[in-house]
Amino acid sequence: MALQSKSLCITCLLIVLCWAAPSQAVFYSLGSGSGGEAQIGDGLLLPIQPTTIGGFPAGTGTMFPPLLIPANPDPAKALVTQTVGPSPKKMKVPPGAFFRKASKNVVGVAINNPAAFQVETNIEFSGPGAAFGSATLSAGGRTGAATTLIMGLPSGAGSVRFSATANQFGGPSRTRVSPATVIEVWAHSSTIVAPCKHPLQGGSTANPNDSGCLAVMVEAHPATLGIAGASIAAAAEMTVGGAVMTKGVRAVNVPTSMGLVASSMVAAKTAPISNKATTEGFPFTTGMITISQPAAFGSAEVFVLTGMDTRMANGEGTISLVTGGLSNRVATGPNANRSWARYNLPEPGAVLGAAAALAVLGVCHGLVRRRSR
Repeated sequence: MALQSKSLCITCLLIVLCWAAPSQAVFYSLGSGSGGEAQIGDGLLLPIQPTTIGGFPAGTGTMFPPLLIPANPDPAKALVTQTVGPSPKKMKVPPGAFFRKASKNVVGVAINNPAAFQVETNIEFSGPGAAFGSATLSAGGRTGAATTLIMGLPSGAGSVRFSATANQFGGPSRTRVSPATVIEVWAHSSTIVAPCKHPLQGGSTANPNDSGCLAVMVEAHPATLGIAGASIAAAAEMTVGGAVMTKGVRAVNVPTSMGLVASSMVAAKTAPISNKATTEGFPFTTGMITISQPAAFGSAEVFVLTGMDTRMANGEGTISLVTGGLSNRVATGPNANRSWARYNLPEPGAVLGAAAALAVLGVCHGLVRRRSR
């Protein structure tokens, strides 16, 4: 009987070890530096942060901005799987692998946005969004020809061009956006330039720039799923942003060109304005993407981004992906948008199969001891 138990245990152990071996090349925990980021036009990074580094745009070419949607602190939710076999290996990213808790942030945007002083947000980000399940990224996962030109908003003026590079890799992956409190945009007339100080804040009544230093308080209610990373179907995927309303007008003191408001007071209770957005997005790629919006408010916007895949044969390394989008707003007009994602895969994660094999070994050892008594 003891011999039969030992034979059974050895058989079970071999089965589990055979299952464990390939798992060593499949499970990867996202490493430090992994994360995501998006940007609306020149003026607003999401999560919000200053949009210039040394006077240059925050992210072009292969230069990424600080990626402030990091890997999920729960390692069980930041576990990426990769197929075995030849490179580039297909990846599956579980919902919420990137996660950032809501936190209140205010940033001046006047230096890049001729129609706003500052923006205030308090948003939770989770990507991929659970609505679509796990995101699958693979060779050729970005649909379309090697070089694909897509005309978009508004009325064909904006465009997105995908250009393949070596080992083209990518696919759709959208981020859930959940504001904990209302997003507020401190908008203003395009004839007003920061810095300025309204007479109610101590400015000069003789200076038109001061007397017009008013902020229209605009609430933004975006859709709960970001459009960046959407798939390309027969027609570009479209979504319409949520409602926009105003909370009145404030006389403000804006001491620097960045646009941060130092002090304010109510000047009027209502200000009719609508800035509802229509947007379209496209999948992520390791290739090159050119997003062009010649009709952007203020000046034309053209961004060129390039991803890369530096993974080794066993799947370790870094994969950087980029995508773009186009938007059109009722009041502030069209924008070219861009997004970045980086997956640092330093080494295979915990070898789940080997752990299971050891557990079986322990059970078998106990069983054999009981049988031999």
